[in-house]
Amino acid sequence: MIRFKVVKGSHLLLAFAVIVLLAVVAFILLQGGASGRFSAETNIPGAEIVQTNESEAEAKAAIALASNAFSSALQIEVVADAPSAAPLADAPTILIYHTHTHEAYAQDSEDPYEAVETWRTIDETHSVVRVGTALADALTDLGYRVTHDTTDHEQEALSTAYERSLATLERYDQHFDLRIDLHRDAYVDGLAERCEAPDGTKCAQLMLLVGRGDDYSGSDRPPYEENLAFAQRLTNALNADTPGICRNVTVKKGRYNQHVDERCILVEVGHNLNTLREALASVPVLARGIDAVLDNNVT
Repeated sequence: MIRFKVVKGSHLLLAFAVIVLLAVVAFILLQGGASGRFSAETNIPGAEIVQTNESEAEAKAAIALASNAFSSALQIEVVADAPSAAPLADAPTILIYHTHTHEAYAQDSEDPYEAVETWRTIDETHSVVRVGTALADALTDLGYRVTHDTTDHEQEALSTAYERSLATLERYDQHFDLRIDLHRDAYVDGLAERCEAPDGTKCAQLMLLVGRGDDYSGSDRPPYEENLAFAQRLTNALNADTPGICRNVTVKKGRYNQHVDERCILVEVGHNLNTLREALASVPVLARGIDAVLDNNVT
């Protein structure tokens, strides 16, 4: 896509150019009205005048002066956007989904949403699904092949949401290099309310959760050590990018559907006291951290 950018110059020069052009037009009209000795074709700036008498030189000089003034006063810059490169066929694949699909953030007076209950909404433009969309876009821009599954796994029964999200995972036949169950955390005493992005923007803190699967065995138990190692590398990468943006990895006894494969992680983007705006501000950091780890730049 090509964009035209008008770069404004001196207002004084622009006013001078307009005055000169008006004088030129008046001059042409007076000369033409007195003798009818010339015709003019105008295309401003850089008007081309055809004359049949000695006034031709004066008219051309005036036009040149006006054109130079316009050139100094207004500059038009052609800006070509860099084309978006499609992910390569062999690029790493990432699945993003949401077990707790209705999780939402603190109400923002500048961007309110309709809640079904406190800090929950079925409006995907204001729930954690919106954060997933932003993450999918950011990772796609980095060259990954991303699938963002927005299936509503909460429906009317939050307690069985993990059963439904597992069914969603099992419907995929393809291999994914990384599966992310993206959530919004709940605030408890001691958590940072927010942190600061590299550009000074207030953003939500991140946290990775890994399940041990204590009540499961065999293939029903997650590869805990592998998932934990990956989560720790990602945490390190995030904090190297933006110190303090990611809390320590949390380990719990549940399995959180992480038995499906290695590199299944649960990511908490902010908590219920953060706004959606703050959660979205953390997404570029999260995407860069994932890229650093998957690209084997971080150990």
